[in-house]
Amino acid sequence: MDLGLRDRVAIICGSSRGIGKAIAIALAREGASVTICGRAEADLRRTEIELARLSSQHHVLAIPADLTVERDIRRVVRDTINRFGHVSVLVTRTGPGPEGRPSELDEDTLAAGMDQTFHCAMRMDREAAPYMKQQHWGRIIHLLPTQVRQASGARASSLSGQMALVGYSKALANELAISNITVNNILVGRIKTEFFTKSLEEEAEAQGRNAKELLEEACTSIPMGRAGAPEEVGDLVAFLASERAGYITGANIVIDGGDLQTLD
Repeated sequence: MDLGLRDRVAIICGSSRGIGKAIAIALAREGASVTICGRAEADLRRTEIELARLSSQHHVLAIPADLTVERDIRRVVRDTINRFGHVSVLVTRTGPGPEGRPSELDEDTLAAGMDQTFHCAMRMDREAAPYMKQQHWGRIIHLLPTQVRQASGARASSLSGQMALVGYSKALANELAISNITVNNILVGRIKTEFFTKSLEEEAEAQGRNAKELLEEACTSIPMGRAGAPEEVGDLVAFLASERAGYITGANIVIDGGDLQTLD
């Protein structure tokens, strides 16, 4: 199936490894030029080489950047425009944010959480949207954890920022629809990334248990019986970024294998 992404240009945030890398690969396979960015430069360069093998070095731009810093956000978008001439697709990801219960949040913790989960995505949107308006076509996709559907846990600042992003996305989708730009959120469940596996191993060690046991236990609430693959998220993003998803906007799309723990 041709998704109509050939010659489109995508910026994928946090794409040096894991889900972000899988998204970059999915878009590159569809013929898009991609800008990848992240803080881990060594991982970024390895992913750059892998992407170049799929298409060519000319179609890949790797930029080390901290997207909680405004000047880095501006640099990523500016360098993409200078290299490729336009930007068609923007994929953002929220960071985990600092820990802190709602009643214990101080100003610094709240500000850090909002920066990592809301402001960075909002600022990326603000930088990229004018270029999309010029070409009367664009796709903005925000990746959030499914925990945004649960008002619980010890990361209250993260949850606040993620919920703010959901509301902002709907308002932005309504504003940009006239310019043929869609804005959607993907709520991502348990995906078997290196980070997910490492977290399980650390938890297993702390509990004196077997990591495989813990993984099986974690999947008991998932009707599919397994954690997802990064490539499955990549394929969903490729579809939402395509011509075929032009009438989907302002939506929150869940990819979690039907996880019963994230029911409303």
